[in-house]
Amino acid sequence: MRMEASNENRDLSQELQGMTGENVTLCDLCQKCTLVCPTAYAMGMKPHELMGSIQRGELEEIYWSGAIWLCISCEACNTCCPKGINVLRLIEGLREMAQRFDYYNPEAATASMHRIFLNLVERWGKAYLLPLIVWTHLTMLAPFKDIELMSPLLLKRRIKLIPRKQQGAKKLRQILSRIQALEREEGAKRE
Repeated sequence: MRMEASNENRDLSQELQGMTGENVTLCDLCQKCTLVCPTAYAMGMKPHELMGSIQRGELEEIYWSGAIWLCISCEACNTCCPKGINVLRLIEGLREMAQRFDYYNPEAATASMHRIFLNLVERWGKAYLLPLIVWTHLTMLAPFKDIELMSPLLLKRRIKLIPRKQQGAKKLRQILSRIQALEREEGAKRE
């Protein structure tokens, strides 16, 4: 049931293909990505609906749905796609576009959590739970949200007060630094 793209809605598909290398027009909306998605139940637009909206060029609807920010990047959609489309890479492309053009994000705390998570991984070599919780709650302007859960976690030593750098943290920082340099080069080429 793949739809033919008109001239008006072809722009979004082509821009995303240029950014990601993924051809969304190959998608026939089989819904397998939605069936395996662990967060589909919470999305205003399911993964297969997202693919259809990209094909139709419905950029505003995509951003208003908040679906791209609820994706947890588990890649389940990629593993089951019969057409071999990297759905996650398309979602990441939409996130990049959203940040570049300052589109509305109804799930702003989720985008902040992604950044916090990556910063912690870069610094410590893994996601260090205590600062992840603290910074996420501060970002949501709810510093005492779920505070009653903290003491049992601390008592059972499920949360460490003092972080330890993981083996390979330095190598991971080098890899992330190289990725950022490549992304800057790619961005400069596009401009």
